[in-house]
Amino acid sequence: MLAKIDKLSIRGIRSFDNAQPEVIQFFTPLTLIVGYNGSGKTVCYDKSNACIIQVDKPWQTIIESLKYATTGEMPPNAKQSGAFIHDPKLCGEKEVLAQVKLQFRDPGGAKVVVTRNVSLTVQKTKRSMKTLDGSMLRQANGERTVLSIRNAELDRFIPQYLGVSKAVLENVIFCHQDESLWPMSEPAVLKKKFDEIFEALKYTKAIDAIKKMKKDYTDELKRLQLTELHCKDNKSKADKVSKESSGLSDDIERLRLDVENLDGLTKEAKEKHQDAWDRSSKFKVVIDSLNSFRDKQQWLRNRTESLAGELKIRPESDASLQNELDRYDERMRLREDEKQKQTNKYDQLRRVMESTRERLQGKHAEAGRYEEKQASHDQNVESRKDIIRESAVRHNIRGYDAGLDDSQINEYMRKISKLYRDQTDKVEQAHRETEKEVQKVQTVLSKLGERKSGLQEQKSSTKQQLSSNDRGMDSFQSEFDSIDIDEGAEALLKSKVQDIEDNLKQAKEKFKMSSWDAKIDDAKLQLGKAEDQSKQTKLELARSTKQSNDLIRLDLLKNNLSDRKRSLETLKGAHNDRIRKIIGDGWSLASLERDFQTELDRRSTALKVARDRQNTSSRDLNQVEGEIDSYKGQLQKAEKELHECAQIITKVTQGSPDTYQANLDGIQRDRDILKADVDDFAITRKLCTRSIKVAEGKGICDHCKRKFHDEPERSDFLKRMQKKLEENTQKDMEKELKGLEDDLVNWRSIGPKHSSWLQLSGTNIPRLWSEIRRLDESKAVLVKQSEDRDREVADRVESSRDAESLSKPVANIVRFQSEISELTEQVKNLSAEQNDAGIGRPIDEVQEQIDNLSAEARAKTNLILKLTGDKQQALSDIGAKEVALSRAREDLGTATHKLEKKTRLFKQIEELRKFNHENRDTIRRLDDEMQQLIPQVSEQNAKLDDIKNRGYRKEQELNQEATKLSESLQKLSTVGQHIQAFKDSGGPLRLSRCQREIEQLVQTVEKTDAEQKQLIKEINALGEELRNHQDTRRSIVDNLTYRQSQRELEDVEKEISRLSAEEAESDMERLKQKQRYWENQYHKHSTEKSGKLATMKEKDDRLQKLLQDWQTDYANAAHEYKEAHIKVETTKAAVEDLGRYGKALEQAIMRYHSLKMEEINRIAEELWKRTYQGTDIDRILIRSDNEAETAKETAKENRSYKYRVCMVKQDAEMDMRGRCSAGQRVLASIIIRLALAECFGVKCGLIALDEPTTNLDSDNIRSLAESLHDIIRARQQQSNFQLIVITHDEEFLRYMQCADFCDTYFRVSRTDRQKSRIEQQSITEVVG
Repeated sequence: MLAKIDKLSIRGIRSFDNAQPEVIQFFTPLTLIVGYNGSGKTVCYDKSNACIIQVDKPWQTIIESLKYATTGEMPPNAKQSGAFIHDPKLCGEKEVLAQVKLQFRDPGGAKVVVTRNVSLTVQKTKRSMKTLDGSMLRQANGERTVLSIRNAELDRFIPQYLGVSKAVLENVIFCHQDESLWPMSEPAVLKKKFDEIFEALKYTKAIDAIKKMKKDYTDELKRLQLTELHCKDNKSKADKVSKESSGLSDDIERLRLDVENLDGLTKEAKEKHQDAWDRSSKFKVVIDSLNSFRDKQQWLRNRTESLAGELKIRPESDASLQNELDRYDERMRLREDEKQKQTNKYDQLRRVMESTRERLQGKHAEAGRYEEKQASHDQNVESRKDIIRESAVRHNIRGYDAGLDDSQINEYMRKISKLYRDQTDKVEQAHRETEKEVQKVQTVLSKLGERKSGLQEQKSSTKQQLSSNDRGMDSFQSEFDSIDIDEGAEALLKSKVQDIEDNLKQAKEKFKMSSWDAKIDDAKLQLGKAEDQSKQTKLELARSTKQSNDLIRLDLLKNNLSDRKRSLETLKGAHNDRIRKIIGDGWSLASLERDFQTELDRRSTALKVARDRQNTSSRDLNQVEGEIDSYKGQLQKAEKELHECAQIITKVTQGSPDTYQANLDGIQRDRDILKADVDDFAITRKLCTRSIKVAEGKGICDHCKRKFHDEPERSDFLKRMQKKLEENTQKDMEKELKGLEDDLVNWRSIGPKHSSWLQLSGTNIPRLWSEIRRLDESKAVLVKQSEDRDREVADRVESSRDAESLSKPVANIVRFQSEISELTEQVKNLSAEQNDAGIGRPIDEVQEQIDNLSAEARAKTNLILKLTGDKQQALSDIGAKEVALSRAREDLGTATHKLEKKTRLFKQIEELRKFNHENRDTIRRLDDEMQQLIPQVSEQNAKLDDIKNRGYRKEQELNQEATKLSESLQKLSTVGQHIQAFKDSGGPLRLSRCQREIEQLVQTVEKTDAEQKQLIKEINALGEELRNHQDTRRSIVDNLTYRQSQRELEDVEKEISRLSAEEAESDMERLKQKQRYWENQYHKHSTEKSGKLATMKEKDDRLQKLLQDWQTDYANAAHEYKEAHIKVETTKAAVEDLGRYGKALEQAIMRYHSLKMEEINRIAEELWKRTYQGTDIDRILIRSDNEAETAKETAKENRSYKYRVCMVKQDAEMDMRGRCSAGQRVLASIIIRLALAECFGVKCGLIALDEPTTNLDSDNIRSLAESLHDIIRARQQQSNFQLIVITHDEEFLRYMQCADFCDTYFRVSRTDRQKSRIEQQSITEVVG
């Protein structure tokens, strides 16, 4: 038995209700599912607003449910969003539980029921879909088994129970409509699909596993061979180690005996050497003591002689010298303390002296400063009076020529301050008046500019509209040119419809008049006559065949000639006016093509010339605009630099740039005057000082050499001189001079900026404005010229476009005229031939007679069948003519619609052309108005420049006078500040106080100096006493040391005499010789013994290592070698067996693949030839190219295939992908799926076709239906063959003649609650 499906239950899937399941039963051999577009929906998920959008057809849900039940795979793009499940919002619930239940029978005949459950929960911000555990019920041989099972296990079990792989279920049997064209996919996708269907991965893994196992065993064999070689080497080494160990044992025993003999000799030499050493050690102690005393004797002699040479011998005893030495240190400490005390007192007086002298020096400097300030003050008073007199003359202020007191000075300051304020007000008033006049002119310029901008904006808007109209015209013209239907083609289509209607009417009348039943009866009566007349009729048929063909051809040529004339007249009537407008009134068909091409070339040449002029004007305009932009950039940069220079000058001078030079000259004069005063100050100070000394000493004036009349006069003179010295301090004058010089440096540093300001404001900026105005005038002329060129180009383009739009109609007129000439000639020739040959019976009549005679000659049953077939053929011809009429009418409607659209486009083009003419007139008017504004703008600019120049000159004159007043006021203010500052600081009082302090400090210095001299005398006396006491102490110590050294020398000489008497040195030499002999003997025997021991140890170590190696590596060497040899031989045999098995399996897979591909291509070719009605493709096939051969790999590599669907036409093979129409792709995909189902569905004769008529034309739909009818008829005896057809094309079902295989079908529709439902209905409702 084979597997088949029985029933499907759907609940809560897509648009199916979640409360009540819908059930559909599947029959053999055919199950039909029908529905209408829009009758239901399938869902997809929209993440933007978390809702379900209804977009698909409910009958597709059945395919999706079957696929989900058998494979566990949801439709494309539905798994993540939950779109496969009924939307909870549609049923007003937060959670929907969906269920798909499928009942089928496995190849063993057991009934299996599979249930899959899923849920969709709606939350606040998201949706969550959950796949629940399913169940499987299996009933076989009366035993019922129910399992609750996970979906992953269901995905594995169900394909096994159905007897096909999951890939076949997904891609062949239950293929979704969105994926039904996978045979036409790109190579990578196609390879993946076929590899899954062929289960190539499983076999590839098996081959890879075998190859991996072989590789592993090969690697293991190499390792075992190395191990065998190693074991063999170890066995050889074991024999060698055994032999070497025996030799080493004998050598070690011989060396052991030699070492025992040398050990006795070494021991004897050591004992005798030790005896000599012990005896010589006693003499060595005596000799060492004697040498030590001799060294000490020599040291004591040298010390005594050294002390005796410089020593002054004192007669006192040792005790009295020691007592004097002890008291001497105490007395010296007291003298040192007294000297240190006097030294500290001297340092204190020295610091006081230094401090007092520093203060005295500071007071002298302070007194000098006060004297300089007094002299500066007197000079400032006189200088202020000079400045007042000079400025009064300069500014025409009367009454200040004679002596001046403080009241007159204050009055003059008020007057000059008022004059400065009045002058400043005049400057500001002049500036305001100039600004007011400038503002009036700028207001007029602004209005003119606004007027010009408005005109320019209106012009730009009009240009944009003109450009938009041009683009619209180009678009409409392109669309107009793309419509390939003209009035001639419409006339041909109308003629074709009329011809088909006439043929259809004739066919129906012929069918009605044929009287097929009467012919059948008459055929029975005329059977005898037909046999006699058959030979004569066949001879007549041979003669008439040629004449009949010529008649048919003549009729055809006449019809074509009539169609061409009709089309030509239609085209001439439609385009005659436009042709006359372009070529002229006297155009003819003979010269139309030449005249039209000449006119088209002329207009193209004129357009090219106009465009060249347009490009020249555009280049000139772009050049002028570039120069304007350049000058404007320079102007902007110059104005920015002018502003920066003015800012820097104002920041430094606190004034405008106009007054810079006058202020700089004033500072220069003040600096020169003050510098001269500083240079003369030294002479003035010297004269004042000498005058004071002379007045105080002699009582006369040093200047006039006269005596003072009385003491008050002298005192007053001294006070004035002292005051002058105090006020005119050089330090204040130098400080003021430094300030003026710093100001002068700062002002001079901005000199280049002032020069730049003058250059920019006076020359550069006015020149740039002049150039910009000149270029603007040139630009206006060039813009007008460029616009004229643009209008000329637009006119030429429009003219050329009008001519080009007639290219296709003119070509059609010329073509029709040429065809009419050819057809007329052919009709004339054939008519002449027919007239010569004469007219016989029509060939149809002769053929009909032959058919009748042949029918009478056959058996009655065959005659009846023949006539019945003719009847059916006539009915089919009528049906075909009806279909052709319907298509012809559709083509005529399409052509009429296109012609209407073409007329509408032509009208739109004409309207846009009219608008463009109006827009160009508007642009010309705007240009004229803008040209009228140019003289007015130039006049106002000239007026503005004149106002600015006059205002600038007036402000400059007033500023110069204000600058002079400012300079005079600044000088008087500066001198007045110095005078008042001296008065406020109280200068004379500070000078007298400072002199008193100087006298006090001089007295302090003299007193301190006397005290320092006295202390120096006392410190020197104490130092002399300390130096004498040091020599006395040294003499005492040297006498005591000399006496002690003499006593020690006598004791050492006595000990040397005693030790010399023992004669230890001669005995010591003899014992040393004996000791050296036995020591040499000991070393000789020890060295020889060490050599023997080293050799013996080396051999012993070697022996131990050999024994250890034997135990570790070589004890089992023979056994290991035997075992390794056995493993090598067995592994080698396994590798050879795996190689043969892998090769055999690979060849079997390749053979299986080639047989399957041959079977698939055979079925596909058969179905294609039976189904496809076109003539451009003879057959289709699937090419599987070996990738290993493509890549030039060796045959040892895995076999991998590339797949491609090909089509064959006249033995030429090419890829279908990218070369076939949509209908051909659909048909090829269906046929390939049918072939795959035939080959791989041996145990499951099931296939579902979802919308198989998509993109197919009526002929292919009909042939597909007939092919499916034949397939069903051929396989309906197979108990498990099931074809599921899902479609909305009821015409396709009628072509299939479904009533032959089923009595009912299932219709999928929607209830009033918008829920999908499945209803079983009679097949007669569809096929009639």
